[in-house]
Amino acid sequence: MELVQSLERSPRKIFENRYWGDLGYIHLCFDITGMAEMKKMCAEKGCPFTVDSTGSFDMGEAAGYFSYIEDPDGTLIEFVETHKIPLLKKIGWYMDLRKRSNPAKPLPRWMLKMLGISKVKE
Repeated sequence: MELVQSLERSPRKIFENRYWGDLGYIHLCFDITGMAEMKKMCAEKGCPFTVDSTGSFDMGEAAGYFSYIEDPDGTLIEFVETHKIPLLKKIGWYMDLRKRSNPAKPLPRWMLKMLGISKVKE
């Protein structure tokens, strides 16, 4: 994946000596399907995953597969393939996105409304 290309300069590690979570540390994140295909394509293009959760990680209310690559300046680019999302946490309704017959099809409106019911209001 190439967002910006400049052939007129050499890379500069802009986050050198910084840690994930530091103020001002930022990265891009893309929600994708087909992580195995993405891993293969990135490796073929010379940008192998620097972090790979290898399969599904579970965070309790959500689950998925995540990985990172770095651009030439060392900026992290994250890919997330979501596997589980809460529809109604209070009653334990979750959706396993891996079981969808057509993952490219948008979620139904009623499902999106269910997600809105669970959001925290300030």
